[in-house]
Amino acid sequence: MVLLTGLPFDSSNFFAPYYKAYVEGEEYTGRESEPPKGWWKKEMDRMRGRGNRTRETVSLDEFMDDMKKKR
Repeated sequence: MVLLTGLPFDSSNFFAPYYKAYVEGEEYTGRESEPPKGWWKKEMDRMRGRGNRTRETVSLDEFMDDMKKKR
């Protein structure tokens, strides 16, 4: 606790969001920095060059039939 007394709250990466919320009279929840649900699927599609191609759900039987056809 002694080390934290000299820490500048407004320029600290950890305490700055809490301090800003306190000054504005709000409660900091930390939800602003969370990515939207399912963001990683879109990011992986982008990294693999799939672009705007949408994903589709395929049953296991359909998948196995497609694999047999490709052989």
